[in-house]
This record gives sequence, structure tokens and C-alpha cells, in this order.
Amino acid sequence: MLAVQQLESGYGESVILRDVSLRVGPGQVVCLLGRNGVGKTTLMKSVMGVLKARRGSISYKGENVTKRTPGYRAKSGIGYVPQGREIFAQLTVYENLLLGLEASKSKTTVIPAEAVANFPVLPAMYARRGGDLSGGQQQQLAFARALASMPEVLLLDEPCEGIQPSIVEDIRDVIRSIKAEGKTEILLAEQSLEFVRSVGDYFYILEKGSVAWKGGLDELNEEIVLKYLTV
Repeated sequence: MLAVQQLESGYGESVILRDVSLRVGPGQVVCLLGRNGVGKTTLMKSVMGVLKARRGSISYKGENVTKRTPGYRAKSGIGYVPQGREIFAQLTVYENLLLGLEASKSKTTVIPAEAVANFPVLPAMYARRGGDLSGGQQQQLAFARALASMPEVLLLDEPCEGIQPSIVEDIRDVIRSIKAEGKTEILLAEQSLEFVRSVGDYFYILEKGSVAWKGGLDELNEEIVLKYLTV
């Protein structure tokens, strides 16, 4: 289980997150919602350790990892698909996937079949440079790279941003498949309300860097959407 307690985080002198608490339980898809600039990406980076927490705590499987490095968290079983994908443009698709193995507990040098099974286009592109792929293909690569280490928690930051509808459907199917297996927790930050409603179990809405609302799918009604999410 992933748990965030009273987290405060930000950049430089700016405090972006204030007193944020959330939990992701076994097999759950927990969705993080909010308008642009409310702190969703900041929260993802803080959970992964890319940003240091100023106050509060982050625990994973009962261990306080607040002061642990991103590498430690990755090797403990937390996978991360960042906003903007952040693949290595000059490396091949295969080399990008091999980098995902750095966080594997098994120390294997073989890309697990499960990592690319849901993205059948990737094996045919192993020799191509990451930078030569389309945006949607890069997103699939970033997703598969995170899955290569067989994570127990998966952080997905805006996985549908700027990609074509067919790839969005592929990503929806992958999330549903992971959810059905029940082995991996997912924390998903996403702007598309339709998308998160189709995959999510529980929802947190951020406003001005704090949790303004939380609840299940049945509670995420139009009144809440109009109040916190409509631009």
C-alpha cells in the first residue's frame, strides 16, 4: 500500500502542495484530478522522490520512504511514467526498455514479455531511435519501460496527454488489464474525466495544492465536476 500523509512540497521558495494525504490500496486504481496547475505533477514527483518533501511522509508497504532516493523507491517496486514521457531520444526502443530493468529486483537482462505484451507495435521497432517515434508510440514505450521492472505500484502522470484516440484506448485497456490482475496499485493523474471514470476506483481532487474532495465513482457527480473541474 502507498500512503501519503500531510505532504508539503514545491519548487524553490514556492510551496505547491499543502497538507496532502491519500492512500492507494492493493489492486486499486486511484485517480488524481484537478484543473491545470493545482499540483498533480508535483505530487507525482514527490511520491517518486524527484522532489523532496518539506513536511509530511510517504510510506510504501509500511516503510517510510520520505527520505529515500528515487532509485531506492524504483527498486522497491514503484514504477513511474512521467508527464511528457521523458524517453531517451538518442537510444533505441530496445535500449530504452533495458533501462527499465535497472529497477528490477531480479537483476534480469531480459525484457519481460509482460512489459510489451500490451504494446505489440514495440518489438517491431526495437532498432528505431526513441526520438523517431510518434507521440503515441513514445507514450507506449514509456509505459512499457515502467512495466519492465514489474512494479507493484505504478504512477501514471497524464498518460493520455497529446496522443491519438486509438492509443488512448490501448492505454485504457492496459490499465484495465493490470487492474483485473489485482497485483499492481495505480495512482493516475489525468485531465480526461471520461477516461478516469472508465478505470478508476477512488478519486481525489486537488485545488490550490490541497485535497478539496475525495470519494468513489458514485459520488463523483455533476455538482462536484462543476465545482472543481469545469474550466
